[in-house]
Amino acid sequence: MNTPPETYLGFGSIVSAVGIALVCFHVRANRRHQTDDTLAESDHRFFDQQYARRLQTSALAITLGALIGLCGYLNIFEDSPIFATFYVIGLLLLAFWLILLALSDALASRVYAGKLDRRNRKARKSLQEALTEVRQAHGCLLYTSDAADDMQCV
Repeated sequence: MNTPPETYLGFGSIVSAVGIALVCFHVRANRRHQTDDTLAESDHRFFDQQYARRLQTSALAITLGALIGLCGYLNIFEDSPIFATFYVIGLLLLAFWLILLALSDALASRVYAGKLDRRNRKARKSLQEALTEVRQAHGCLLYTSDAADDMQCV
């Protein structure tokens, strides 16, 4: 039983459409990051690298969708099972590479988020220490665990 070519074309079109939608989303996100003056230079570098990774992944999804769509229209599949085998193996390798690219982007984003979290914790700790010093210097306690013990600083 042969699969109709429209099935391959439909599935490939869906994969390509997802890739195109992701490219549009990544371009818009990159434009927002480029115009954000509050970001540090290291943040701009990270977002530039993330943009490149994600564009590569999305472009590969578009390519994979196009190659899947071609499956139903290549007559050589019926004539040469060896070509069909290598073609499908190539598609599987591209899909595997796409998954690896997505995982590497997720890992890079996780490392970046951890770095931001450590930086924020460090800033919070220094602010807490400064607040404690101010409280001790003025001899007042603004908040405690027991609301009855709270005192106003004057």
